Amino acid sequence: MKHIPGTSGANRFTLFLAAAMLLVFSPVTPSMADPSSTGASGGTTTQTGSGNSSSGNASSPSNPPAPVADNPTAAAPAATPAPATTPTPLPDMLIPSANIHFKGFIDAYAQYNPTNASYSNFRAYDFGANSFNINMAQLKFWRPDDDGIGFVLRTDFGPGAMASGQNFYPGFFGTRGTSNGSTGTMPWSMFWLEEAYINFWIPDTNKELEMDGGQYQTLANFEVIQPTGNWMASLGYTFFLGPYTHTGVRFHYAPNGSNNIYFGVNNGWNTSFQNDQGSGFQDFELAYVGNPVSWLNLNFTGLFGPQIRNNYPGGFPLFVNNVTGNPDANVPTWRNYGAFVVEIGPIDHLWFVTDESYGWQAQGAYSSPNAGGVPIGPATWYSSENFVRYDINDTMDVVARYEVYYDLNGFMTGTGLPTAINDESIDFQWNFLPNVMSRIEYRHDNANQALYNSSTNSLGTVTGASNVGNHGPAIFSMDTIDLELTYMF
Repeated sequence: MKHIPGTSGANRFTLFLAAAMLLVFSPVTPSMADPSSTGASGGTTTQTGSGNSSSGNASSPSNPPAPVADNPTAAAPAATPAPATTPTPLPDMLIPSANIHFKGFIDAYAQYNPTNASYSNFRAYDFGANSFNINMAQLKFWRPDDDGIGFVLRTDFGPGAMASGQNFYPGFFGTRGTSNGSTGTMPWSMFWLEEAYINFWIPDTNKELEMDGGQYQTLANFEVIQPTGNWMASLGYTFFLGPYTHTGVRFHYAPNGSNNIYFGVNNGWNTSFQNDQGSGFQDFELAYVGNPVSWLNLNFTGLFGPQIRNNYPGGFPLFVNNVTGNPDANVPTWRNYGAFVVEIGPIDHLWFVTDESYGWQAQGAYSSPNAGGVPIGPATWYSSENFVRYDINDTMDVVARYEVYYDLNGFMTGTGLPTAINDESIDFQWNFLPNVMSRIEYRHDNANQALYNSSTNSLGTVTGASNVGNHGPAIFSMDTIDLELTYMF
């Protein structure tokens, strides 16, 4: 990922963090935020692929103020003031005559990393250590398919867009199948087309069968790209090392309001083009998303199909270079991936989520991470990501996450070695204005390989240019504090 310059030192950043926390959490009169527009208390973040459900994320109307009694007598006791009503959110209609909607956000954060590094390794978006940072700005345009046809266009700008693009084919660092991802053969880009698809109802299906065609977000896993859809400031390894988007055709069957079945034929993971040349198959997607009872949401997604093996999201260049140079690195082999999400709540202000994933790729394990390594068998990885959230009130909540990620062959992390990682995080979120979300997070990561802090990898080889702001030997654990501020419009 691109080097983010750091500040002059940890002491200066500590003073900044203390001042920022005092400013954000100083007593003010809070306004009730709209949960559906801020991702705050009381709503599931389970996403769907349809134009209506994934695109029509319009804010719920506010509750009307309590009526004031017309009482001419002055002797009546004063009534207890009613709580402040939820302010009416800004309208999202852009072109009423065409039924085109528009919304977006700007997400910024500051991070403190005690190692005095300039780069926090193995983070999806909050990698700017000891620095003020812009994650991303996003613009989303959509037209609901109420009358039969619609579209979704979602664009990202900033370092977060660049970070998404690094794990994306053809990528901002080089095309998979032709060069290693760290060669810098393509320029950095602060723009990424996250979603662009057309959706329409299949005729004569009573609006039960819908089709999307284009590029759309994955249905797999609990966490998503945009921070407004997540519970925490940082994202776990299950998201970071998993699918982001797919390009293809997806069918959505909704026999009732509680059950949704999806079937898709795609170009694999995180790719705009087919990258499994030499195979006669595409990648298949099968998913169920539903809430059989009011307090339970389920999401099971399976992805099956051929994928190439010459580049990995973790991006440790030593192993990636060796795999890329192998003559069979660009030959696709079969990959299976499944993710099962269970969300329970609310139960007395509490929410519980578990996200279990499992992946397997044929001929993904190599005899050695060093030069000359050859495929010796399948690669396997699995993870468990668990959340507990407590809603303090309509504008505040506390969230804890515990995650373990096992990459038995170093395939997804790119180490080429058995790698086990876990993170423990806790967040406090406060939506102190109707369209503003703030979070403060403490996170601890540790691994059995020295993945953090340095410009060298776990095998002691310099990985170089992108992490030159990190100093000293690689370490096995990392602590960070994030302060995030998001404005939604």
